[in-house]
Amino acid sequence: MSSAQIKNSFVSIGVVDSSIPPNSLLLKIAINNQYIRYFVQSVTHDQVIFFGEYTLHHIESVSDLCQRLERIVEKDDVLQLAFSKTLIGLDGAYSLLPSAFAPPQPNDGMHFNQPINRLGLTLAFEADKELTDRIALLFRHYSIVHLNATLLTGFAECIEKEHQKIFVNIEQQRFDVIAFNAEGGLQIMNRYEFVSQTDFIYFLLLCCKQLNMDHEKTELVLSGEVDIQSKVYEACYRYFRYISFARKPENVHFSKPLETYPKHLHFNLYNLGA
Repeated sequence: MSSAQIKNSFVSIGVVDSSIPPNSLLLKIAINNQYIRYFVQSVTHDQVIFFGEYTLHHIESVSDLCQRLERIVEKDDVLQLAFSKTLIGLDGAYSLLPSAFAPPQPNDGMHFNQPINRLGLTLAFEADKELTDRIALLFRHYSIVHLNATLLTGFAECIEKEHQKIFVNIEQQRFDVIAFNAEGGLQIMNRYEFVSQTDFIYFLLLCCKQLNMDHEKTELVLSGEVDIQSKVYEACYRYFRYISFARKPENVHFSKPLETYPKHLHFNLYNLGA
């Protein structure tokens, strides 16, 4: 199948009013082989005003992804705006290191060190040079960050000393588990691949066991691609008495078209850079 024949599925919510100066807008965009999705935030009104998502098909290489990204940007009027700043979230493999021992970040466009100052950690990750070079051609005033940094900072705000919680962010066929101790120190942040809800619950319960958490007393906080109708939620409901969905931070606001948007969905993207 030639690349010209491939159609990307696109959904959007909200409007970017032409009267809004582009230099008062912030773009937060996530890029991987499955999707390109983004939020536009009005800095002036302190609101998330637009959401767009392209579901990608037949991406077999980084070159395929780069070509698709370029065609999408060329045809998407919103993505062509001269944003004041663009945060580009990647979500590949990562490592967490104490910041004091993190090596200096080389200026090679491939290796990135993202400080998580609140926790005294550095999230280290790599990106393909072909992709970062294409990003440099397509976007201005941009920074490349890791989507999981948002989970560390966002979930750390939700700790309650007398109430144990375990946080799980779910994407397509993988999930990240995050837990903190009562003092706010990170206990675990692991990524697992899964095919079925049986795989999912096995790894999640294994984490609880390793952390000496009683899953009948621990609150499970879910974010990402999950809802009460999903099989993953059904599996969780069998083992956890207390389940909730991640709530948006109080300082994040959504415009009227996005009021009913599930705030746990893509939590890691609309909070990017917070």
